[in-house]
Amino acid sequence: MNRSFLLAAVLVPACLLSACSYHAEEHASSDTKKIDEHKAAARKTEKTSVDWTKPSGGEYPDIKQKHVWVDVDVKEQKAYIKEGSNTIYTMIVSSGLDQTKDDATPKGTFHIEAERGEWFFSEGYQEGAEYWVSWKNHGEFLFHSVPMTKDKKVIEKEAKKLGVKASHGCIRLAIPDAKWIYENIPEHTKVVIR
Repeated sequence: MNRSFLLAAVLVPACLLSACSYHAEEHASSDTKKIDEHKAAARKTEKTSVDWTKPSGGEYPDIKQKHVWVDVDVKEQKAYIKEGSNTIYTMIVSSGLDQTKDDATPKGTFHIEAERGEWFFSEGYQEGAEYWVSWKNHGEFLFHSVPMTKDKKVIEKEAKKLGVKASHGCIRLAIPDAKWIYENIPEHTKVVIR
């Protein structure tokens, strides 16, 4: 050990040494706690995959007499069906990876467009999906089901990503959630992506 370090340690009052060691222990404990919380969250994500064959938020609300809008939180990976400021239904989603311009989900305020359909398949991505509804650029950015093969079989590897960023920019949903939006959310409905 370095002699100057030993000499300095002798000259430091004992109360300061104990305070420093207390703070060092406190920081180490805090850092350990943060690491443990991150590990627990990662384990939870690994173990809990969303069942893409069932509604992700339970029983769907009746919105026939309501003026609703869709609030998508990409940080939380959730879409909230709202009436005013009240959330009446929550869906688990997967938005764009946001790694490049080509796989980013645009942020801002949009509206449901006229284009929608029960099925599409992209030769370029070799992925398709059911129950698509356009919200930007008339067919470019969509709400749709988890990805499927050309013969309409769910690509399980991709479907298991529901709840984390995974798409090419669209908003992926459990199959029943996508169908519900397709059947219930009318053209011109406000969509906020944040």
